[in-house]
Amino acid sequence: MKHTILKTLDDLYITYENFEHEAVFTCDDAKWIIVPGKRVKSLLIKNKNKTKFYMIVLIDEKMLDANALRKKIWEAKISFTDIDTLYSLIWVRPGNVTPFALIRNTDKNIKVIFDSCLKDIMVWFHPWQNDNTTVLNMSWVEKYLDFLGFEYEYLEV
Repeated sequence: MKHTILKTLDDLYITYENFEHEAVFTCDDAKWIIVPGKRVKSLLIKNKNKTKFYMIVLIDEKMLDANALRKKIWEAKISFTDIDTLYSLIWVRPGNVTPFALIRNTDKNIKVIFDSCLKDIMVWFHPWQNDNTTVLNMSWVEKYLDFLGFEYEYLEV
């Protein structure tokens, strides 16, 4: 799976560095990994009726203010997706959510929301495997999402 992501990045002439390490399953597990850029977390949430899905990407130490976010995205209620929905949308389990997994979401029914503090900085994500970390600038993440056809925006979350 990692090879699919890295090949896509190569095909798009996206500059990145990939690092191999022991598997990690949470942001706390990843604290010992030393690579350039900011460590981020990606969360998949849904609206009340499961008609809209959002991937929220923010600095890993930051707590998501779900109430403030739901107001900004005009939703009455939001919550985390369940494991089955998560898997059906992007083919990953909790702990492996990453914008790179959107390559498997052919319905393009997930909007990506990046915390505004991430604009134009170096960040790192798992390339669909939690024993690797891929570091790249957010402008390259935007190019990847543009290629895949996903809507995204930056909000203060």
